[in-house]
Amino acid sequence: MNHTKPLALLLACTLLGACSDKTAPVPAQASAAAPPPPAVPAAAPADTPAAEAAVAAKTDDMKTPEARARDSKLEADMMRAVFGKNYRPDSDDALADLPDPDSKEKNADKLSYVVSAVSHKLLPDGRAILVANAETANNEGTAESAHASPGLLNVFYLAPKGKPGDESWQVVRRMENIDSLGSSGQLGEVHWVMLGAGKPGLVIRHGYTGQGYTITQLALFELGEDKVTSLEGGIELHSDNDGACGPETEECWMVDGSWHFAAARDGGAYDDLLIDFKGAREKIKPGVTVKPDQEPPRTTTPISGHARYAFDGKKYKLVEGKNIVPEV
Repeated sequence: MNHTKPLALLLACTLLGACSDKTAPVPAQASAAAPPPPAVPAAAPADTPAAEAAVAAKTDDMKTPEARARDSKLEADMMRAVFGKNYRPDSDDALADLPDPDSKEKNADKLSYVVSAVSHKLLPDGRAILVANAETANNEGTAESAHASPGLLNVFYLAPKGKPGDESWQVVRRMENIDSLGSSGQLGEVHWVMLGAGKPGLVIRHGYTGQGYTITQLALFELGEDKVTSLEGGIELHSDNDGACGPETEECWMVDGSWHFAAARDGGAYDDLLIDFKGAREKIKPGVTVKPDQEPPRTTTPISGHARYAFDGKKYKLVEGKNIVPEV
């Protein structure tokens, strides 16, 4: 197997539709004889929504039982390659010592975590990328995440090992506990995207609910040949106070955003992120008297908005419109 082909180009080919999650690893001979990846399609006009479904990973609900079983088997094989004897097939996770993300010392003691596979992507030459979630383990070897505890992002690059069809893997690169996202020990929903021509990435939809208030954000990462780079950790996408909206609550709201990438208006190498917001605010009508615990009449006002984020060389920044998602 020739592993010298740039990983970014391979993943770019995958996310643009050259292969799918269902593609079996390509044998070395077939990979060597295969034609080069198709040219990157021309970018869509700046205000034309990208085909989000084409670049976002299918959720489990969208997949057939057979596809889910196949994915589970693949991810179990990958987890076994990454963690060896520390992988626990009965619970489909691993008990592993990983770096403490809060420590800045290179030689700091590692801590014990429960690690679970979240999503994977197969590349055209048979290699793969595995995204996994880690949460702190207790003395019994089980996760002890609190409601406010984030999940920890782990990314592993793997290559086929042995003969074609052996379904065994070897780890090429480990990136452990590189960021913390989400709540209840879970980092969130993973989407595989293209951030631009030849620029594969991840978008992770993550959030938190507490005391009746919910906030959801987007985190953006670029997948490089040997590193994962955070391009933005918290772009607000949704919020509501539905769980805290009672008879005495003056204002209730819900705002939700739909996102997609479009060609950069300035012609840059990284696409712009566009978000369209819709929602409503409800306020108690003034001068109204109601009985205790009786829901008061409210005035509903629809709200909408648009925001465009562009890459400034380091991060994605708001360059047009306004993010109207209320803070919680």
